[in-house]
Amino acid sequence: MNDLRFALRQLRKSPGFTIIAVLTLALGIGANSAIFSVVNAVLLRPLPYPQADRIMVLNESSGPGQDFSVAFPDYFDWRNDNTVFENLACTHKESRNLSGIAGREAERISCASVTKNFFGVIGLAPKAGRVFSEDEDKVGGPPVVVISDRLWQRAFNRDPSAIGRSVNFHDSAFTIIGVMPTEMTSPQDTDAWFSLGRRTNNPAWMDRSHHPMMFVWGRLKAGISVDQARTEMKGIAARLEKTYPATNTQVGVVVTPLLENLVGKYRTNLGLLLGAVGLVLLIACANLANLFVARGAARAQEFAIRAAVGASRGQIIRQLLVESFVIAILGGTLGIFIALWMRDGLITLAPHAVSRFQEISFDLPVLAFAGGIAALTTVLFGLWPAWQTSRADVQLALRAGSQGSGEAPAAKRTRDWLVVSEIAFTLTLLIAAALVLKSFAHIQSLQLGYEPRGLLTTRFELPYKSYSTREKIDLFARTLLDKVRALPGVRSAALGSNSPLMGGWQTGFVPEGAPQPAPGQMPSADLEVVAGDYFATFKAPLVRGRTFNDRDTTASPRVVIIDQALAEQYFPGEDPIGRRLSVDAGNDEEGYVMHEIVGVVARMRFHAIDEMAPLPVIYCAESQAQRTSFTLFVRAGSGLMSLQKPIRDLVSSIDPAQPIFDVRPMFDRVQETWGAQRLLSFLFSVFAGLALTLATIGLYGVLAYAALKRVREIGLRLALGATRGNIRALILGQGARLLGLGLLIGLAGALAFSRVLGSFLFEVNAVDPALYAGVSILLGAAALLACWIPARRASRVDPIVTLRAE
Repeated sequence: MNDLRFALRQLRKSPGFTIIAVLTLALGIGANSAIFSVVNAVLLRPLPYPQADRIMVLNESSGPGQDFSVAFPDYFDWRNDNTVFENLACTHKESRNLSGIAGREAERISCASVTKNFFGVIGLAPKAGRVFSEDEDKVGGPPVVVISDRLWQRAFNRDPSAIGRSVNFHDSAFTIIGVMPTEMTSPQDTDAWFSLGRRTNNPAWMDRSHHPMMFVWGRLKAGISVDQARTEMKGIAARLEKTYPATNTQVGVVVTPLLENLVGKYRTNLGLLLGAVGLVLLIACANLANLFVARGAARAQEFAIRAAVGASRGQIIRQLLVESFVIAILGGTLGIFIALWMRDGLITLAPHAVSRFQEISFDLPVLAFAGGIAALTTVLFGLWPAWQTSRADVQLALRAGSQGSGEAPAAKRTRDWLVVSEIAFTLTLLIAAALVLKSFAHIQSLQLGYEPRGLLTTRFELPYKSYSTREKIDLFARTLLDKVRALPGVRSAALGSNSPLMGGWQTGFVPEGAPQPAPGQMPSADLEVVAGDYFATFKAPLVRGRTFNDRDTTASPRVVIIDQALAEQYFPGEDPIGRRLSVDAGNDEEGYVMHEIVGVVARMRFHAIDEMAPLPVIYCAESQAQRTSFTLFVRAGSGLMSLQKPIRDLVSSIDPAQPIFDVRPMFDRVQETWGAQRLLSFLFSVFAGLALTLATIGLYGVLAYAALKRVREIGLRLALGATRGNIRALILGQGARLLGLGLLIGLAGALAFSRVLGSFLFEVNAVDPALYAGVSILLGAAALLACWIPARRASRVDPIVTLRAE
């Protein structure tokens, strides 16, 4: 207790030292705690399901980066043939309109059709009521629905009488039979679960060549590892390939743990950030260690007197460690507040598509991490200075008095190496930040093939019961577009069904006259179904031919528009206008039909850069391809969001039971695809800037301290004829040696780190000599400025005053 009181008294005597030490440490601990809070929320916090590590998500794939949804017949084979899963369920994500509730407007609900055993895979019992029975999960079963706790609260105020009540989903009556607990949101924030088994008589779903956005979920049997499951599923896929070569050639199975499926693509990004912020903490600790050594040297006479009157080396070390511990506690506490302040910014910058990023909190693991970091830093920056101070020569310190004296060569070398490591770590971080920023700049300048600014997007789902024919859908679409175009400020409007950055629908195609592809080798394209002034609204140029018009109807010959990528790949050096493609447009019971190419448009990027390799695009007219899920695109001037209410009112005037949802500018959707890169770029820049500041301060501190320790030597040199330029060169030379060595080690570290970082860069060479040189010059300039100040001060030493002091 006496040591603690003495430590507090000593720190109060040196407020400048205390403030600098606490702030330096707080920045390091705060940044590390903030990043760890993200890692904990996204990667470490377990899912709220029993034994969630046994829950797997399965999909099909034709190779690395070529994953796709599961063919329904394949699911049945997997379910029947596997021996590694307790339950294997199939899910189909969708949305439906909830209407007919008194006092509530119609709203769009996130839904999923699931097989009965899906709830067994998740392992949660209903909060109220029950889940599907065997009879309810088959063709002809009664229309029932299980709802989420969120929907129960929002629509029914948790009224128990909601169980057994009939409600309208997509203009069809369903009876609520159960409510799931708050934790249950799978798949993808679902609020209502319907029986998938009731729809297994859908001919398109039972076609093994179709992959209708179904994904399989399974719970591993106790004692079965993920690798065992992957091995068995690989064998089942191989048997299916032999049995059904026309549809299953080169089609494998991907088995992924649920948490990895949700956030796996962010794991390495967050690991990089944690490593980067860890380097910042090491730089801060190196700074503090040098700071404590300098302070210990300044107090050399004090410790010498204490040793002379009987204090042991252990007591001196303990006293200095207590002071380090107090600094660590103060720095850790302030660091927590800095981390809390950073949290809101991290949530804003994080990808919004992953809900776990929005659940960042400072719970017990995060607080324990901050405490552990504070304790570790006590050792990192406190133990070595305390050890060095305790080894000082008592007699030499007493004779030297307050003027100080030279120091042990080992201590000087250690301090120099700490500064060298700071410079090396800083250069590595600066180069990494520059590479990430350059990559992010390339992503932002990426040619999308359309202009997202000034474009408002609004989504809606038409109930298939009320809009069962192409004629009804076409009438709704035309009426809506006519009304929207009449709104003030609207320049053009269009509809799309599988639009850029909003999912996707891939289809196979074969050019007329081309040989029939081998099984599994049919070329694929994104299929977009459009209505209205689609290309004018997107500002996508028409290269040749024409766009769709009123003559393109259900009764007229089928036509398509293709993009330049498809034209150049399959009709090189030819005019594709008038040529024909066999395309499956997704119409029920229709299959592949010949379509005449009537236009070619510029390439448009339909997917985020980290989703999949770009595919060519085929555009069909809405009047010739049946869809019920649409996005309305409105090109207007300023005040895009002010159109939300007029559009909502227009839709309600056409169909009062039809809600709209997900209303936002197209540019927001584009920016959302940058989420991970934006977060990485911003934080790397912040950490690199912080590291640069700390390294510059560290180099300045070491040289200032060295100049102070050599003040007698400098005075003697000046008295013997050395010029002030010689003195400046002496101090600058010492700094330049440290800087040069740090830059060499830092460049080697950056080259090694570039191997890890390279896979995250977009159109950027991880080994960029010009960038490396530019960043090295920047760091060198900052470091030389830090050297110049103590060198200039040392050159102003008055030799007369110094010698008189002798």
